[in-house]
Amino acid sequence: MHKQEEKLKQLLSYQPFDDGPGRQEVLEKRKRQAEAFVEIENGIAVLSDYLHARSYIWAGSFGRLIGIGHSPATISSAFEDEIFSCLLPEDLVERHVLELHYYRFMQSVPTDARQDYHTLCQIHFRLANGAIAPVLHRTCYLESLPNGSIWLALCLYTPCGSAEGQRAIPPQIVNHATGETIPYDRYGQLDRQLLSPREVEVLTLLARGCSSKQVARQLCIATNTVYRHRQNILAALQVSNTAMAVQIGIRLGLI
Repeated sequence: MHKQEEKLKQLLSYQPFDDGPGRQEVLEKRKRQAEAFVEIENGIAVLSDYLHARSYIWAGSFGRLIGIGHSPATISSAFEDEIFSCLLPEDLVERHVLELHYYRFMQSVPTDARQDYHTLCQIHFRLANGAIAPVLHRTCYLESLPNGSIWLALCLYTPCGSAEGQRAIPPQIVNHATGETIPYDRYGQLDRQLLSPREVEVLTLLARGCSSKQVARQLCIATNTVYRHRQNILAALQVSNTAMAVQIGIRLGLI
């Protein structure tokens, strides 16, 4: 599992949850909507229930091309790992970086307005026959609990054949009630909360190829302090080594 994917799972799975009446009726309504999408577009719909740690998957004809044999299906996880495994590795990273941005941005949006926003990006699936297919991917947080935690999220995968040379759809967050594409500045700045200013300095120097001793000399701090900052950076970015921390730091605009 990619470390960036693991971070996203931790953010969503360890939210403070509270249960309440009427949830089953809401869940059934959202399940019908997801099923209707698949009936119309022949794509794949995944309704993730973070409260109960399960997902509901519907797949049309396109689902069979990536090996999804049973539809609908219920899995004991709020994350569709079976589908993630079909994505090209670079697309999987981009998808999770985008959803990390989306998750943080949604924390600044009133709960009753969250369903107006969704992510939008083009990814690529490796089909069962080895071919590569472009896919339009969208994520929307449909339901939140009274305490603000995300309860139900809907992920949609629609095949989108593109002509040679056609420009791919860039990762973005869209308000589909107004048609507005949210400027990166409105949510990218939230990434800065991941690391302290000193940790950003350390990561920037590490990205330039400096050793811990060189970082210590340039910042006039002890080498042991640099080691501690490095461990804090790895923990904050949920990665296991400095090279991956630099990659994620660049992707998130931290350095």
